[in-house]
Amino acid sequence: MVKTAKIFLWFLIAVVCLWQLPYIWNFLSAKQQTTPFVLYSSVAGDFTIRRSVDNNASWALTTGEKLTRKEYDSLLPEYFAKQLASENRLPDTILSKPVSLKFLTDENISFRIKPEAIFGPSIPLYQMLESASERVDLEMPPDVFRITDSKIEFINKDDNKINEDKSREFTAALNRAEFAFPAVEVAGNPTVKKKYDNGFLIVDSKGRLFNLRMVKGKPYVKRIALPLGITPVHCLVTEFNGQHSLGLFFDTKNCLYVIALPDYKILKVEIPPIDLLEEEVTVMGNAFTWTFRIKNDDKITWYAVDSENFKQLKTYSESSGESYAKGLSFEKNGWIDLGWR
Repeated sequence: MVKTAKIFLWFLIAVVCLWQLPYIWNFLSAKQQTTPFVLYSSVAGDFTIRRSVDNNASWALTTGEKLTRKEYDSLLPEYFAKQLASENRLPDTILSKPVSLKFLTDENISFRIKPEAIFGPSIPLYQMLESASERVDLEMPPDVFRITDSKIEFINKDDNKINEDKSREFTAALNRAEFAFPAVEVAGNPTVKKKYDNGFLIVDSKGRLFNLRMVKGKPYVKRIALPLGITPVHCLVTEFNGQHSLGLFFDTKNCLYVIALPDYKILKVEIPPIDLLEEEVTVMGNAFTWTFRIKNDDKITWYAVDSENFKQLKTYSESSGESYAKGLSFEKNGWIDLGWR
């Protein structure tokens, strides 16, 4: 019996080794690959491409035109404003619009949309900061809130007791706005590492979108008018320095929209639908354009859109260069992938 068990054990070890051999070979023989850094230049009307091979950097446009480092900096004055200012090369205007060092640096944004932040597990307890704080630094609240099937409840952190008065006041405000309990999506940024607070984006049970904030201790509820046929699914609150937007959301068709301030206008970002389970999304923006980097297993595509109306300006793509042999791995959908890729 012991002999049979040993034979089976060694057989199992051999099978696992053979199973993982493609992955091990790929791991040992893999060459370092670098993804180019691509940004849209509103000055050139083209994407700039920075590549690094063996620690040697090169710069070019998609047309193939080579650039020096100084030319590269000059084509991206929004991102290299401090460097250009130190060299006394910062332009007074960009696209006929007067600019300054402070304006350019304040308008720059960068963020990444991570699937785990959207689809990962979460505890449905949220912290609502004061949106009209009289202090320079924001402060975390003494309570958390949750949204049940019929109301919103604020729970004190110290004793875990429900603040009945505050809960009743905020529930009444939501009811007046015709909010249909329960909430199917609650999104916010409960952190003090920001300059201001935009509150929460909440989708009710009828698929309607609301902005909920606390202003001087009182509830503020704004129902956001949506274009016909659009239902938000995944929301993200934005609190960029420029304060031009309230947030972003994906709809049921994976299309991306921006909620513009101060009028809460819904603007569709003119890029193809994004599969958040399969694609990585990185965004870098400035006062004139946003550059979206969409990456999947096959290719990387960059889209440049106008920062005011989010109409597409240009697109550029390259192979991601990530063909590889997989060993045993567990995919997001729970299946075990044993295949080659």
